[in-house]
Amino acid sequence: MKRILSIVLLLALALTLCACGSRTNTASAPAPAQESPAQAEEPAPTEEPAPDPAEKLAEAKALLQSGDYEQALALLRELDADDVPGAAAALGKCLYLGLGCEVDYDRAVHALEQAAAEGSVYSRYLLADAADNGNGTKQDKDEAAKQFVKFAGLADELDKDDPEYGPCMAALCDIYARGRGVEQSERLAAEAAGKAAEASDLTVFDRLALASFLEGDSRSAVERARATTLYEGAEKELRKLADAGNLRAMTLLGNLYLDGKGGVSKDYDKALSLFTEAGELGDADAQAQVAYMYQNALGVEADYSKAMEWNNRAILQGNAQAQAQLGYMYHMGLGVTRNLDTAASWYTKAAAGGSEFAKKMLEETEVSNPHAYFEAHA
Repeated sequence: MKRILSIVLLLALALTLCACGSRTNTASAPAPAQESPAQAEEPAPTEEPAPDPAEKLAEAKALLQSGDYEQALALLRELDADDVPGAAAALGKCLYLGLGCEVDYDRAVHALEQAAAEGSVYSRYLLADAADNGNGTKQDKDEAAKQFVKFAGLADELDKDDPEYGPCMAALCDIYARGRGVEQSERLAAEAAGKAAEASDLTVFDRLALASFLEGDSRSAVERARATTLYEGAEKELRKLADAGNLRAMTLLGNLYLDGKGGVSKDYDKALSLFTEAGELGDADAQAQVAYMYQNALGVEADYSKAMEWNNRAILQGNAQAQAQLGYMYHMGLGVTRNLDTAASWYTKAAAGGSEFAKKMLEETEVSNPHAYFEAHA
């Protein structure tokens, strides 16, 4: 019995020791390894959607409207390289007008031809202007006239929501006011000007051309008020472009100082400085204005020799204002022997180029001149 009891006790002890060993092994077993954050699988990066070309083009146009020409031009070059529809029209416009870059008529005409093929109506106007003046292409007045007529027909059909509506209405005002390829019409020019003046996508050049038309003596009080609005901000925009070397901007800024418009005070010194700088660099309108100041003693003593020199420089480029001014010098005998026959010849050329002053002088002198020198050349 004692022996049996001893065996039972030994078995119980052995079982107890086994159980303790099992618990000890379990407790000391290392916990399963956990993955560190670095070892965890990272989610695949989400690809950013490609920018919408239409949105980028809209951004470029907004930059142009705000006067940030450099950034706008950079975007337009990128979009044009990717053949984004509409980019060629905006790029050609920048290159032709010198917005954010030097004027480059050759490259502008190439871009504008592509844009016209895409359906850009305003590009057709600029191409007609290029042919009319020989900018980046062979000068061809007859072809230019045909293109102006074609442009006028297309522009008349544009809807107000068309992105080119405003600039095209400003261009319509230009061709009807000056009779470029179409019969001159003050009524149609005024209608187009009214439509354009309400648009918000005009360049400073468009706005000043419209303002010049709308402030004329024959215009209504409402139209003159519109002209005043169009001048707002022009000095700042022109200064930026002029500082970047835009000759057209220099000349127009000089006009603001010459006439005391656009919120600036008259300053003949600034005007003459701007005209001379642009004129020396080849701008015909600026050359004619230098002549005008010397011819009329504006801020300087009258100097008919200099007036003759600058008029002739502008005339070599076909400038109608200079032709009319030279006609006036011969008409009145300013620095030259008075010669009504020569005066009539220059007035007639200037009138054909759109000079209202020359047309007026021809009409008035035909009545007052008993020898009818002018009538023979009309």
